[in-house]
Amino acid sequence: MSATYKPIGPAGKVIRDPIHGLIRIEPEDEVLLRLIDTPEFQRLRRVRQLGVSSFTYPGAEHSRFTHSLGVLNFAQRILDVLSHRYRRDSTASDLLNQQRLTVKAAALLHDVGHCPFSHVMERAFGAAGNHEEMTISLICGQSSSIPKVLARHNLDPKRVAGIIEKTSEHRLLVDIVSSQLDADRMDYILRDAQATGVKYGVFDAEWLLNCLCIGAEPGLPKGASAAQWRLCLDNRRGLYSAEQLIIARMHMSLQVYFHKNTRRFEALLLCLLNLAADLAARGRLPKGTPGLLRRFLEQRGNLPSDEFLLLDEATLVCAFQSWCCAAGSQHQRLTALAGAFLRREKAFLCRELEPLGFTKATELERELSKHGQKGVDWLLDEIPFNSYKDFGAVFRQTEKPEHEERQAEISTSAILLAGGELGAPSRPVEADSRLLQTLGHEPPQSVTRLNFRAQMEKPVLKILEKLRRP
Repeated sequence: MSATYKPIGPAGKVIRDPIHGLIRIEPEDEVLLRLIDTPEFQRLRRVRQLGVSSFTYPGAEHSRFTHSLGVLNFAQRILDVLSHRYRRDSTASDLLNQQRLTVKAAALLHDVGHCPFSHVMERAFGAAGNHEEMTISLICGQSSSIPKVLARHNLDPKRVAGIIEKTSEHRLLVDIVSSQLDADRMDYILRDAQATGVKYGVFDAEWLLNCLCIGAEPGLPKGASAAQWRLCLDNRRGLYSAEQLIIARMHMSLQVYFHKNTRRFEALLLCLLNLAADLAARGRLPKGTPGLLRRFLEQRGNLPSDEFLLLDEATLVCAFQSWCCAAGSQHQRLTALAGAFLRREKAFLCRELEPLGFTKATELERELSKHGQKGVDWLLDEIPFNSYKDFGAVFRQTEKPEHEERQAEISTSAILLAGGELGAPSRPVEADSRLLQTLGHEPPQSVTRLNFRAQMEKPVLKILEKLRRP
């Protein structure tokens, strides 16, 4: 990193944004601008926020870069609201002032480890594609420029990582970046709704921010220590804005994130990656495959951080273009899938299914495997989804969630209401909201679909018909 940057002037810097208008970086927050300038953060310009959703919603071309700036802005505003509300209390003021830059850095960097096409890579490579683990590696790793920038401005990379990992001693700070009221959710719902052109993701962000307060962990009396503080909503004013946020997320999930057409193209991309990884393991990838992607596939998603910086969606598209021209029978399926993805061909068909259960799912997979390879020719897409994780969810949970957002929701379960006084006792919002009480106690909604190559249509329809018989 160059050390010759000019310092920010007394007026600070502003960044124009379609959601927030102007995102301001003050002179004393210069470290944020330097973090934005790092190669690790600049790479996010080349990773789209919604993966292949632009195949369904043409406007969904926004990047993780713009989203991360938006999360920074919401985190700044949350800190400002809390600092103003508790400006006369030295304990709260000291904590917020001392940790202010650490929280902002965590909000800005929370997605820096995302792979190309976002969550599809996590589905393809499991733990190796986990963006949170890579994020922590980039924030703390010796070969990354991020920890050097943080250290130069007297910020501890481990404290920044601790907020993202949810290991910080101050739960309040974690809540700002990762909770059901966090800056991340506030930004992506508004940003994704605008980019896709839908009206589902509407909630009153201004009022929600205005209603934020600091309460104690549920079950603790007034006077809890700062380590036991939680981000809450004022119980006199915040209830309906909380309901609105949860409903907005539910509608965005069911109508945008889990859209049938989007998930079908995700299935196509996932099958393409699975096939490429199989070929890589046998040393049979086409000659034109970029070396970076070849190593990524051979190592099932593992790359050192310096190489990870070059892995973006352009890298994968370049490989797909090369695979379209691959010769030889061993590459026929790879060529067909790569071409279908680039041309947005509906090479996969989709059938909506009722929730199957273990026995029927096993039977279905056994029959499908007679006609094609699982994860290459067909893919069973089962999406469990909770509209709201209530306070009791963490005690009822029996299995580890597949998606990292669902894991985060359980670890920071429930929106909390408090009286507004610093450290006042809090209670889960479902205690006052029939709507969220109902959503919190509902079993997970399940969207189940079978995606399969068009050439398999006849045998697949016969299998599904047989499966429906009593």
